Amino acid sequence: MTNLFKNRSIYLKGIILLFVASVLCACDKQTVYHSFQSLPNKGWLREDTLYFNVEIPDSLIYYKLSMEVRNRTNYPYQNLSLSICYDAPDAMPLPADTILFTLADNEGAWKGKGWGGLYQTAASAGSIQIEHPGTYRFKIAYTFPDESLQGINDIGLKIEK
Repeated sequence: MTNLFKNRSIYLKGIILLFVASVLCACDKQTVYHSFQSLPNKGWLREDTLYFNVEIPDSLIYYKLSMEVRNRTNYPYQNLSLSICYDAPDAMPLPADTILFTLADNEGAWKGKGWGGLYQTAASAGSIQIEHPGTYRFKIAYTFPDESLQGINDIGLKIEK
């Protein structure tokens, strides 16, 4: 009976240790901002620019930008071209940059991580140096000529130190 109690105690300690380790690993002090915006199932309209308002606390630091796309299997193209720019507080808007996502290979197999009908792909959007702390407005739009883009589920923006 005491041997059974001893084994339970060892298992309980192991589970607690695993839980504490997973909580500590989940804390990412490098990520300043990470958010997704969902798009309507009927399609992403050309005039529907996505806006991400990001509070940047530190200045004179280079931040790494990355963008993420979640696409459904009804997305009609192999690639997705997105335009990203941001407005600095009390400054002129900066020029836009274009990021090209390769969502499927030449045979039509989805390259992103996922299963079923939803796949997620990430791409680096370069780095920026913030001169002044404040709220920055990032704008994302697609650059295809379609009036409505089908099959895009979510667009994400991630900013890291």
